[in-house]
Amino acid sequence: MQYSAAVIYNKSKSQAKKLSLEIAAFLRKNKCKAAVFGSMQVKPKKYDFVLSIGGDGTMLKVIRTFAHLSVPVKGINLGSLGFLTDTNVDEAQLMLSDIFQKGIKIEKRSLLFAEFEFNGSKKKTIAANDFVVRSLGGGKLISVNVSIDNKTTTEYKCDGMIIATPTGSTAYSLAAYGPIVYPTLPISILTPICPHMLSQRPMILSGDEQISMWAYNKEPSAKILISVDGQDNFTIANKSKIRFSLYKHPLKLIANRSKPYFETLKKKLNWGL
Repeated sequence: MQYSAAVIYNKSKSQAKKLSLEIAAFLRKNKCKAAVFGSMQVKPKKYDFVLSIGGDGTMLKVIRTFAHLSVPVKGINLGSLGFLTDTNVDEAQLMLSDIFQKGIKIEKRSLLFAEFEFNGSKKKTIAANDFVVRSLGGGKLISVNVSIDNKTTTEYKCDGMIIATPTGSTAYSLAAYGPIVYPTLPISILTPICPHMLSQRPMILSGDEQISMWAYNKEPSAKILISVDGQDNFTIANKSKIRFSLYKHPLKLIANRSKPYFETLKKKLNWGL
C-alpha cells in the first residue's frame, strides 16, 4: 500500500527541521508521499498519517489541527518529558518500518469539546489534554458551579477547574492531584485546583454525560480565562456558561507496538527507580 504523510516540526527545536527532512527522505524511499511543514505553517489536509517532530506541545497543536479529519498522528520526541511523543529519534525509522510492514495500528482516545460565548459569538473548540477555567487575574479564588446532565452537582471554591481527557490525566490534572486514567477510556475528569474544601475531590465522569459550568469571581468587573491545552486562551465574561462534552471524533494515535503504555508511564514517572 502506498501511503501519504505530513511531517510537521517545531521550528524552535534545534535539529527539528533536519530530522524532519531525513524522515521525509526515508518515507519517500519507502514509496510514501511526504510533505514537510513548520508547526505554524501547516494547514489541515487529509493524509494517511501525520508525524509530529518536537515535544508534547507540538503534538497537542498537531492533534487539534487535524482532529476534525480523523487523521492518525504519531509524535517523535525532541522535548524533555514526552508522554504523547513516546518515540525517540533513534526509534523513528524502526517505528516507520513497522508501519510499512504491518500497517498502521490505531489507538483511539477521547478528545474534549467546549462551547462558550467569546467576543459576542459562539466559540467551539477542542482539547487533547485539558481545558482549564480560572480567573483572568490569576491567584484569585473563584466559584465554579458544576451541572452534570442539567442537574446541579456542586459549587467549587477553588483557584480554577481542570476538565481533562484520560490522555491529559498525566498532565496538569496529575499535578493538581487528579487520578491517572488509562488513556483509551471514554471518560472525562474534573479536577479542582487548590479547592477551599478538602471534601471537594476530583471526579471521573462517563463520556455520555454533558458538563456545564458557571465560573465567577466576586469582583463584578472580573473576567474568566479558558485555556486550551495550555496553548490557546480565551477571555470570557464573569458567570458565562461553558459546556463540555466528548468530541464526536476520537483522536487516532498511532500505537507503538514495541512500547506499551505502562512502559512509558513507568519511565516518565520514574516508577521502580
